[in-house]
Amino acid sequence: MLRRADRPDRFIFYKNGTPLRRPVVLLAAIALLSLLLFLLFSGDDGEEERSGAGEMTPNPLDAYLGYASVLPEEKARSEYVEGWILPYKGFEDSLLAVPGMTLASVLEIANGIRDHVDFSKFYAGEALRVWFDDDGRVIRFVYRPNIVTYHTLIRSEKSGKFEYSFVRYPTETRRRIIAGEMQGTLNASLAQRSEVTTWIRQAVNNALEGMISFNTDARNGDTYRILVEEEFYKGRRIPGGRVLYAAYTGKIAGHRETFWYEENDPKSAYNAHYTVDGKALASSGMRLPVDRIHITSTFGYRIHPITGQRHLHNGVDYGGRTGDPVYAVAAGRVASAGFEGANGNKLVIRHIDGTETFYLHLHSFATRAGSTVKAGQIVAKMGNTGRSTGSHLHFGIRRQGKWENPLRIKMIAAPTLTGERLERFKGQMRQIRGLLEKSAAGNG
Repeated sequence: MLRRADRPDRFIFYKNGTPLRRPVVLLAAIALLSLLLFLLFSGDDGEEERSGAGEMTPNPLDAYLGYASVLPEEKARSEYVEGWILPYKGFEDSLLAVPGMTLASVLEIANGIRDHVDFSKFYAGEALRVWFDDDGRVIRFVYRPNIVTYHTLIRSEKSGKFEYSFVRYPTETRRRIIAGEMQGTLNASLAQRSEVTTWIRQAVNNALEGMISFNTDARNGDTYRILVEEEFYKGRRIPGGRVLYAAYTGKIAGHRETFWYEENDPKSAYNAHYTVDGKALASSGMRLPVDRIHITSTFGYRIHPITGQRHLHNGVDYGGRTGDPVYAVAAGRVASAGFEGANGNKLVIRHIDGTETFYLHLHSFATRAGSTVKAGQIVAKMGNTGRSTGSHLHFGIRRQGKWENPLRIKMIAAPTLTGERLERFKGQMRQIRGLLEKSAAGNG
């Protein structure tokens, strides 16, 4: 029986990775059912939500196993194994740490989900759940980044392959203003406030540091004002959110504002904070090599999606459609452009400081060896050539003979919004100013 997407699961857990025998599981299920019925008829129907049933256990580094449904119309279901995204580990390594998981199963799950989940956005503590059959084969997998989102793979009885499904429960959007006076540093001032999450603090710092030199221009008594948009599910805040607006007013820094701009595509590379005149806040001179950010493989050691071998992945893979534009990230000269075995169609650009950037698995070239290119110039089209599981761009950076992690380098889609994008940004600025007034009135 498959889990119904419109109903939360109920769980029982046991530690140390040793499965309980089915009679014990059934007894535990009966006990939990009795408790649930007692709560239901005691008139307190909100206790389950407050108790955190169905959420991750407090310590994500402990191994907890076991599953039983306590709903009367279901029989106890087979046990699942629960894992977690581990600190400083990627998706594949975290999955490999799940008891009973094989390298082949990790590879199959990763390939089944990589087109639907950004591999650069796994965070420690997020839940992984795996169901095995009697032969140890994975028949179902769930990645649950928060209490409302489920990415699920279920093995088809007909094809024997995984089929992907996505469920996200509806949430409530709330907005609030955070305002105050700086003492010490902005980061420390925000950290002292219990209502400011770590995510908000990081987002505000990232938004404002492109406009203000906090080392030289910040002073005690300077003020900040932030408009935050967050999602809630049955009264609980969902991790993350958006900083729609951030302003800083200082004795030396003056008054600075930044607004969030977002396109219809949530993965658009243009989704970012900009100044009132549409200028990007990042100081980096590098342009993103794509218009849409969906990372299917990060930099570092990984399990190769085709060979199944573990080795260093010396770049970042951006998923996309065949024919999507590929941009030069900085000005330079094309060192080579041609087909190269497993790399497929490969383009290398050498930049003025000697840095080289690599663009692999291309569908076609828009330039040739020896040509000079500008930052943001289309140099190729994304493709699926060479040893590749699907259309994507492998992008690498080599500096002084060493590979660097592109995700540690700030890159932007454009230094300034222009044309239709600028007009949309102005419209969104007006909406955000209206929300500021409305939220201020509500707070008063």
